[in-house]
Amino acid sequence: MQRGLARFLRLEGIPILLALALAGAVFGILNPAFLSAENLSAIVVQSMFILVIAVGMSFVLTAGVIDLSVGSVLGLSGGVTMFMFTMGFGTVPAITAGLAVGLGFGLVNGLLVTVLRLSDFIVTLATMGVGAGLLQILAYYRPLRGGETPAFSWLAYGTVLGIPFPIVLGVGLVVALAFVMQRSAFGRSVRAAGMSPAAATFAGIDVDRLRLAVFVMSGVLASVSGVLLAARLASVQPALGRGYELQAIAAAVLGGTALSGGRGSVVGAAIGALLLAAIAAGLQIAGVDPTWYQVVVGIAILLAVAFHGWAGGFVERHLASVERPAAEADPASQINQGA
Repeated sequence: MQRGLARFLRLEGIPILLALALAGAVFGILNPAFLSAENLSAIVVQSMFILVIAVGMSFVLTAGVIDLSVGSVLGLSGGVTMFMFTMGFGTVPAITAGLAVGLGFGLVNGLLVTVLRLSDFIVTLATMGVGAGLLQILAYYRPLRGGETPAFSWLAYGTVLGIPFPIVLGVGLVVALAFVMQRSAFGRSVRAAGMSPAAATFAGIDVDRLRLAVFVMSGVLASVSGVLLAARLASVQPALGRGYELQAIAAAVLGGTALSGGRGSVVGAAIGALLLAAIAAGLQIAGVDPTWYQVVVGIAILLAVAFHGWAGGFVERHLASVERPAAEADPASQINQGA
């Protein structure tokens, strides 16, 4: 039975999926309106803005670094997009400028960490402040509202075969990036770099270039989320994006990504984002003060780290004794290890 539980815990995304189902059941019992089709659809759409940056965060954390600037990048990207509209630019230039913010911040973060060898925590903490400050400056000089063109509004409210576009985009990103993480050479290199940078370098992996790539990926995905959120809100406030970095980290960690690096799950991060959105909606329906949501997120991170630490040890204890003899009995395994 314990071995069966160990195999179950090793399945990607299953524990967090059970947590999502449990949360849905609890909130549904407290208020049946929570499980209405309209409310569930709203929860899924709302989760997409966290989901997009959470899947990028899963790559960053898996590579052994962290990006605290994603919330500010999200807000500034949305702000720059709206600023371009107020300056009379069209939809394409405005969106392009917003996405360029994420690309620029990703490059700056990556280069400062990999070239100047600065701490990823300090660098992204600093760029988080820079992004938040620039957004406040933009909002001070010009109201960041407008952009109500049909094409821009469609990004938030349009549908593809009856499915809201944000959901289509989010699912597409999860499918594509889950394949990259689990099946591609890049994904294997990301995990190797996070597990042991020295060993990865010895194996021929350019760890610096790889970490630069994941910072750029994180920045671009944060800007994608920022543009989508700006389209949905039709305006950008100076505080937009504040706290999103914590939610992205929470979603990734809840989904099984290790804060220490070397292990990541795109699917788990996506389900983690859904869980956070469900909790936020459930607390709102229950009439709980929204400020408690941040408390819940912080506790969720602590519980997730503790759970994954326990689960990792449990799996190792109950499966290692089974898999090691099998590997030793396999001649091909011995040949490969000798090679």
